[in-house]
Amino acid sequence: MLKTKKILFIALPVIIAALAGACIFFSAPKEFSVAFYRIDERQRQGITDTLNKIANGKNINVLYTTYNSEKSLKEQIPLAKKTGIIFTSGGFPLEEALDRAAKSAAIPMEKAQGLTSSIQSAIVSESGMIRALPILSSHLEVDIDLAEFNNSNTKYIVTWNDVEKFMREQKRKKESPMVFAGGNADFLLDFIGAMAESIDGVSSYREAAKILQETKNPYKAAKLLCDEPDSPLATSIKQIKAWYKLGFIHPGAFSMQYNDVEAFASSRLSSVLFMSLENHRDMAQKTISRFTSIYFPSEHAANERIFTGNLYYAIPMVKSEKGAQIMAELASTENQENLSRATGMAPVLAQCRVPDKQANDARYWIACTEAPLPGLSKEAYLSKKDKSDIAAELASRIKN
Repeated sequence: MLKTKKILFIALPVIIAALAGACIFFSAPKEFSVAFYRIDERQRQGITDTLNKIANGKNINVLYTTYNSEKSLKEQIPLAKKTGIIFTSGGFPLEEALDRAAKSAAIPMEKAQGLTSSIQSAIVSESGMIRALPILSSHLEVDIDLAEFNNSNTKYIVTWNDVEKFMREQKRKKESPMVFAGGNADFLLDFIGAMAESIDGVSSYREAAKILQETKNPYKAAKLLCDEPDSPLATSIKQIKAWYKLGFIHPGAFSMQYNDVEAFASSRLSSVLFMSLENHRDMAQKTISRFTSIYFPSEHAANERIFTGNLYYAIPMVKSEKGAQIMAELASTENQENLSRATGMAPVLAQCRVPDKQANDARYWIACTEAPLPGLSKEAYLSKKDKSDIAAELASRIKN
């Protein structure tokens, strides 16, 4: 009995020492929080998958939050215990996040090398430090049924007149050659704003954005946007109205959602679609593969253009070594490829692989101009009702 007790007495310190050593080598992952705001499910999941790969390699446990998209971001960010990084879009979400971020929450500029020049200009920096880093980009596109185009007398599409010529031909065999999700207020605002940029130039878009930022009454905003000949959206509204009166646009387009657009495309009822790259990715491959994507055409030279398309930003909210490591990884070649593959969006690096032609085209188009405009729906915080009211007013001017 005495011998057994002695063995136990000697063994216990050895076990304790071994356990202590294990704690050194197998330490619990460090926790780090991130949040998403106004990022669609597919892109949110793609960013999450990439973040998890980064975190696993650095022994970090990422905690995820999604803020309510129907509320202002600034009223949801706590003043204390902020999340580590917020992922959101350009426009007012970016401005609101920066307003709540600690000024010390920044990473060195050299952590983001190799970005295209246009995306480089979209970095929000202060004193040589990055306060908001673009990690992915999108665009608004025109999708043309390739088989119908090849069988038409339209040889190329460079301007809106070319689009109209193609639709005139399609009208002979299709009741409504053009459809879009006009029932979605965000899309309709972005679409009309993108038309204004392509026809009248970026100054018209910026003037429209200013009206939305400064005019609280949605009915007054709609009047200022398009009721006078020199209103910023007057020309684009006039162009869309002409197409509507000619029967090129389906009468129900201003009630359609994205699934309706896909149904028309799948049934070959329309040959011209308008959508974002995000919408493109959500459409069945069998359907969308019959269409070729082009940017919004214009008579303006490329160096005078600024396309409309969402930029996805990573914004550090607090000073954190873990956050700085994650931010730097998001701009690396490996993770830019991972992000592009997982989300379907265009990478921000000039030189890295992309999953397909759409992602490469989006990167190239933006690289040839300037950092994209976020879209009128994101230029000012508007409630869901406000956006719906403004969109309804704009739609009524087109249909009547």
